[in-house]
Amino acid sequence: MPRVYGVTIRKGGQGKSTTVATLARLCALYGARTLVIDLAQPGSCAASLRDIWPDADHGTLSSVMLALRDWPAGQLPDLEAARAALNAASLPARLVSQPSWDSGAIAVLPWDDTLGDAAAFLRSELTLRALVTALSDESDIVLIDFPAETGPLMTTALSATDSVLLPLAPEAPALEGVAATLRMLARVREAGHPIELGGILITHAEIRNKRLIEVAQALRKAGEIEGESLQRKLLPFAIHANEYFEQAFRYGQPVWERTNAQRDWAGYVLLTEWLLRDAGLAHLAANRRGPAMLRPETRVIDTTTLLFNQTEPMLVDFERAHTH
Repeated sequence: MPRVYGVTIRKGGQGKSTTVATLARLCALYGARTLVIDLAQPGSCAASLRDIWPDADHGTLSSVMLALRDWPAGQLPDLEAARAALNAASLPARLVSQPSWDSGAIAVLPWDDTLGDAAAFLRSELTLRALVTALSDESDIVLIDFPAETGPLMTTALSATDSVLLPLAPEAPALEGVAATLRMLARVREAGHPIELGGILITHAEIRNKRLIEVAQALRKAGEIEGESLQRKLLPFAIHANEYFEQAFRYGQPVWERTNAQRDWAGYVLLTEWLLRDAGLAHLAANRRGPAMLRPETRVIDTTTLLFNQTEPMLVDFERAHTH
């Protein structure tokens, strides 16, 4: 069974969909068969992958979920029925493989505008979990772009997720989004599903912005909230703020086709390797190729040294400091 990662935060504009789409491209580059589930209106994550979208028609994720609507609450829908519903809709959409991906691949269960309504008709909160399980033989890792709103669609997403990643822009309102997300995860655990906070990823980071240091300091001093240690879960790397992510996202391209500056996507390379190791795919984490072939002198924002003004060491020094 592949490990399922949900990317969410109860605050918009934090780089959630950008993170999912960039991770999907990089996981495939490393050789992982990656399933993306786009539950975030208006389907921006799937749209940002349109440069490799297939020409073949497909049905909707809503129709697939509605085909399983009669399974009782708390019961995993029958996997053969799940596979039949997916096949009837020609889902997931299998994106066009790139030569550099080797054995990697991206498949997508795309957002559609009736997803929220369809989820309201589901009796079992484990419907999405059944779809993931039905596709487990062809997936190494699963990434879910969570919906922004609470409700039945969020419930089914949480029930399918093992670990949550929180992208966080260095601003005070985003910290409130972290607290709200942690409360939500705590309620899910109380209901019996062992979901965990996998990591907090600082996005939109500018090393000259004192807010970056303040947010990192606040997370490191927060202690344990809702059973999660924020200091331990803050990832040691961050994502640079730049206009190329927005451009790439808008035009449906990878960020490395908009800029040659490796420092702009180096944080996502490190995140991909962390994710692969966490998912039990350490053998793939060593497969750097193409845009993941970072130069040793590439600068990386180190969130563990922000308070000491050693904010952007070279990759070779960062890796030496964080090799365990």
